[in-house]
Amino acid sequence: MKLPNIYTSKNLKYFPAVPLILMLLAIYFSTHIRLDSSLSGGATITIQTNTTKSPQELSGLISSALHVPTPTVTANPGAITITIAANQSISNAYDYLLAFYSNQTQYNTYLVNATSASVGLQASPGNQTLAGELSVADAGLNRTMSGMNSALASELGSLSQFITPPSYNKADAASMSSAAQNAYSNASLAYQQDVIRQLHTVIPFTTAPSYTPITVQQSKVFLSSLVQIIIMAFVFVSIVVFVIFRTIVPSLAVIFGAANDMVIALGAMGLLGIPLGIASIGGLLMLLGYSIDTDLLTSIRILKRHEGTPEERAYGSMKTGLTMTSAAIVSFATLFLVSFVAYVPTYYEISGVVLFGLLADLATTWLGNASFILMYIKRKERR
Repeated sequence: MKLPNIYTSKNLKYFPAVPLILMLLAIYFSTHIRLDSSLSGGATITIQTNTTKSPQELSGLISSALHVPTPTVTANPGAITITIAANQSISNAYDYLLAFYSNQTQYNTYLVNATSASVGLQASPGNQTLAGELSVADAGLNRTMSGMNSALASELGSLSQFITPPSYNKADAASMSSAAQNAYSNASLAYQQDVIRQLHTVIPFTTAPSYTPITVQQSKVFLSSLVQIIIMAFVFVSIVVFVIFRTIVPSLAVIFGAANDMVIALGAMGLLGIPLGIASIGGLLMLLGYSIDTDLLTSIRILKRHEGTPEERAYGSMKTGLTMTSAAIVSFATLFLVSFVAYVPTYYEISGVVLFGLLADLATTWLGNASFILMYIKRKERR
């Protein structure tokens, strides 16, 4: 069946409305994206077992046993890997511990300043500068001591379900520091042992599991690094595109196409419950490369070649592009369905992101990018 040449339509200027509407809907749904434990904190447990239960069944059982959101379970020969979300009490306690250390660092600085000022005053009594420094240091010592007490009390309150709060000297920074660190370490160990004990009621195993905690703070740093990688990728791609076209409109059209595909993919993740994690971010980077490729080749063919009219060149690009994209869609749709049925989270996340990004690319490239380029050419011809 021969496709009609849509680019000869008088309604060409309305075509970009379709990807723009999809983008607005995607922005709304993207607010519902949840982070997986690699980016939100949690723990990864590897268990040597020969259980015959499916990963999906185990995920539900573990969620009920540990009272945590649905964990990710990956099956390997003779073993399974479980990733659970961070315990909120442990996470809060870690924040309080960091606050305690921040106050302790300032306390030590004030202590050094106070000691130095005191020694100076002994050698030079009545020195107003040194007296002022001592006054500031004393005020700082009182403030940071109060901050340490407050942070430690909050930490111990968060950990009370796991340990008995230790005794400590509220006027001794060293005593409080020891209590803060030991409380967090003991509570984390108690939580870990409880998790393993509860897992044993669901999954039979004889070898001690491997337990790797991931703090929320580590996850935030990791997420920040991944965001920087995506931004840098966009920056470098933008530079390359601008060098190729040397004009603003075609360059912006190509960048818009890639950005819109990623936004729509994020919206699909929020709608379908695909978590944002290492795997899905890998899918987003794959999608960025594919989107730039189709938009760039289309724009080059319309602008740089001279056979036929611009509308005919756009039409030829569309026929070739639809064939390529359709083949990719079929491939990733198959992987998406297989990984969903077989419960393979990594493949499910990657294929889901790329699949819906490719579907978005159909509208973004052929109704958005190509239309922008054709309108740009027509406007140049009228000048």
